[in-house]
Amino acid sequence: MQQKGIVFTTRLSVSDCANLFRETGDALRGVGRKLLEATAKVAGHGDLTGYYTPEFNSPFARVDGIPEFAVGINIMKFSAAAQGNGTHVHMYVDDRGDHRDVQLVSNHTITGGMRSGRMVRKFFEAFQGTDAGVRVTDSKV
Repeated sequence: MQQKGIVFTTRLSVSDCANLFRETGDALRGVGRKLLEATAKVAGHGDLTGYYTPEFNSPFARVDGIPEFAVGINIMKFSAAAQGNGTHVHMYVDDRGDHRDVQLVSNHTITGGMRSGRMVRKFFEAFQGTDAGVRVTDSKV
């Protein structure tokens, strides 16, 4: 798997970051994708839709660092909703006192890179629109 992502700092609080992620995710899901989520749930893939907490399965997670706040969303694809397929975007936030370090990442296959990059950019643009002091420290979108 490959990954698209952007790492940046913001002066928004952890709670503000979470709310902005939720608002942006809801806007990206829209009515049509929420109907697709219902289709996926009926097909038995309900656990693959909407918001979730990413899992840290690495035995080194505690040493490498677990973020203070982590959230993920699966934004359904119109062409494959019955299988629960979508684009997953994760946000990881660490509180550094006077600022927050934020990572927006989306893993993808060879054919999903453009959509993953577009979704990560949409979330990042929401942060830029809310906090003029956003500073990018790493980007692969």
